[in-house]
Amino acid sequence: MRLLSFVAVFLFSFSLAEVGFAEENGSSVSEERLTPEELDYLVNEVGNTQEESEDLPVEVSRRLIEEEAQVIDSGSGFMVIYDPEVTKPGQISTFASIAATTLKLGGTVYKVKSDRSKDDKFYIYGNFQWLKTPSYTLVDKMTIGFPSSSGLYLPTSGGKVKQHQHRYSQDQQGNGRWIDYTIKYSPSNWEPSAGVAGSYDIRASTSKTKHKGYIGQYVYVPTSKNGKINIKITYGHRRIAGTPSVSVYPAGLSITPTTATDTRSYALTLSY
Repeated sequence: MRLLSFVAVFLFSFSLAEVGFAEENGSSVSEERLTPEELDYLVNEVGNTQEESEDLPVEVSRRLIEEEAQVIDSGSGFMVIYDPEVTKPGQISTFASIAATTLKLGGTVYKVKSDRSKDDKFYIYGNFQWLKTPSYTLVDKMTIGFPSSSGLYLPTSGGKVKQHQHRYSQDQQGNGRWIDYTIKYSPSNWEPSAGVAGSYDIRASTSKTKHKGYIGQYVYVPTSKNGKINIKITYGHRRIAGTPSVSVYPAGLSITPTTATDTRSYALTLSY
C-alpha cells in the first residue's frame, strides 16, 4: 500500500511538472480574465483605450496596475505586407498570386513606479497581430529600439538582460481561443542602451488562423536626465529560410532590412 501511495504521489508530481513545462514553453490556453474593475482601472487610471486594455495579457495588466502605471504614448496601425503564395514543387508563382497580408503593429510606453531611488522606470510594450495568415511561416523578429544618447539603460543581472518577456500566440480556428506557444524571459538579441529583440517561430496554420505576439521590456533612466526621444517598434517578416538579423542604428536596435526580410515600424514618443 505504501508503495502504491508513493507511485501515485510521484505520478501526480510528474504531471504537475509537465504542465508547468508546457506552459513555460507556450502550449497552454489561458482561461483567466480581468475583472470589470481591473479593466476600468486600466482605462480610467492607467490611460489605455478599451481595446488596448482587452488586448493586454492578464499578467502584464495586473503588473501595470500594481506598479501604478501611466501611459506616456500609445497607438497602432494596419500595414500591408505582400507575401508570395507558397506553390507546389515545379509550379511557378505569378504576380497575380502575391496576396496582401495585413499586419497590425503598435505599442505603448508606460511610466511605472520605480524600484531604484535615483532612476525613473518605464515599461515599453510592442505588439503585433496577423489579421490574415502569412504564406511564409518561418521565424520572425520584433525589436524595441531607442537612441543610445537618451540615457536609457537595460536592467541586467548575472550577465543577462532582465525584466523582459516576449510571447507568441495562435488562434487556430479564428474563434478567439488563443493558445500560447512561446513565452521567453530573455531577449533573442540586445545591445546596451540601444534596445532588445524577440524571436517568433510562426507556426504553420490554415486560412482561418490568426497569429499575435508581443515584446515587453523595462528600462531605467537617471532622474537627473530629461529629454524627449522616439521609441521605434519594428517587425521583421522572413520570406526565405533563416531568421531576420538585427543591427544598431542611430535610432537604436532594429531589424536589418534585406530582400528576404520585410520590415514594418511604428514610432512612439517618450518624454522624461
